[in-house]
Amino acid sequence: MQNASGLDEIFAAKLLESHEFRSWLLSRTKFARLWPLARLLKEEQEEAQTAGPWWGNLRTETHGGLATKMLYVFEVEQTKLRFALHLEMVKQAGELEASEQGSYRTFAQAMMNQEAFLNYMDFETVLLAPQALIVGDARTLNFDRRIPFETVAGFVPQFGQAHRAAA
Repeated sequence: MQNASGLDEIFAAKLLESHEFRSWLLSRTKFARLWPLARLLKEEQEEAQTAGPWWGNLRTETHGGLATKMLYVFEVEQTKLRFALHLEMVKQAGELEASEQGSYRTFAQAMMNQEAFLNYMDFETVLLAPQALIVGDARTLNFDRRIPFETVAGFVPQFGQAHRAAA
């Protein structure tokens, strides 16, 4: 079974290397109309990140040290609009405690317009989880978007394996 951090790394690599996957992901968010113009700010995130992977496990010093599992900041070069996707990956219900207080959105808001997080101006929170969990647990509604592992598996086959292991 693929562990969560392994899936995080695979997801980040696919997002970076595949224009098709980036456009697919963005098309499922409120930023859908921007996907042809948006550039993933990988190098900029790498420079801003002092430890760990360029995309992950970022914490804020305010709001009780809340963390986001994966952060992807995009920019529309023509307008300089920066927006972020805060992604959380959950395999089972026990991993949803933080969402009970709506803290994912709170954390995303706390990071907005901060230089350390590339001054993004808008965001969405996205949950990646097995379809059964998305349908069966009301706490998943605390995310702006919910994307089943089963649909991600069309681009990243390991998500199909994770879905079967979580079932």
